Amino acid sequence: MIPSIYLWSAGSALFAFIGMLIAHRFVKPIDFKENQPALDATLNIVGTLVSILLGLLVAASLNNYQTLESSIDSEATSISEVARLSFGLPSDERKEILKGCLDYCDRIVKDEWPALKTGQVNELVVMSYANLLKRIVTFNPKTAGQTNIQTALITAVQDWGNYRRQRILWLNKSWDRNLMPVLFMCSFIVLIFAYLYVRRSSIILHGFLICFVAAALGANLGLIFMLNHPFSGDWTIQPRGFELNSQLIKKYTDVRLY
Repeated sequence: MIPSIYLWSAGSALFAFIGMLIAHRFVKPIDFKENQPALDATLNIVGTLVSILLGLLVAASLNNYQTLESSIDSEATSISEVARLSFGLPSDERKEILKGCLDYCDRIVKDEWPALKTGQVNELVVMSYANLLKRIVTFNPKTAGQTNIQTALITAVQDWGNYRRQRILWLNKSWDRNLMPVLFMCSFIVLIFAYLYVRRSSIILHGFLICFVAAALGANLGLIFMLNHPFSGDWTIQPRGFELNSQLIKKYTDVRLY
């Protein structure tokens, strides 16, 4: 399967090349002796502004993507911390907490992660977290050691909830949807300026130059799009931390609880 970033580049180049052929067919010759200085200066200004805008947005999108990926890993880490700390509690309580962690991880992988592709969350996962939180908060410690364990568990489960909240809030962001039309408009303006040089060079050379410019613009637009859709596409973030938690908890369950 061809990676989407190459499809963005190839599609942009093809679109631009067709536009170039149309320009060669219908655009009237321009007097470059008179208009070239102004045309070159304007193209440089527009090209610089668009390149700066694209560079900033690619950097911001990559930073947001990495932050989200780190937050998801931290959510899985918090779950594993709750599971480890539960071994300091009585057998029955430990068993229920481990089951709650296992249930949450399994539902994340099987139910919620597919739902995230459409911008939805799974209510059963929410209930799984709420039930586990209630069990930890309402636990009545009998010793000072159990009190310390409960305090650590509350901290870990709160961190778990905060990281989950960050992941859910990501689904409700809208800045990328608002900016993409602007980016397409700016890219189209750059191509229009490039088309104005239709009589300056041969159709073959002009076609190569137009395709290179369009491919670069398409690659940047595709990169921004994929980074802002981290739960679908080629660069989908995978729930590997939750899968690992499930495997480890099942192993401990088999050995320690039954």
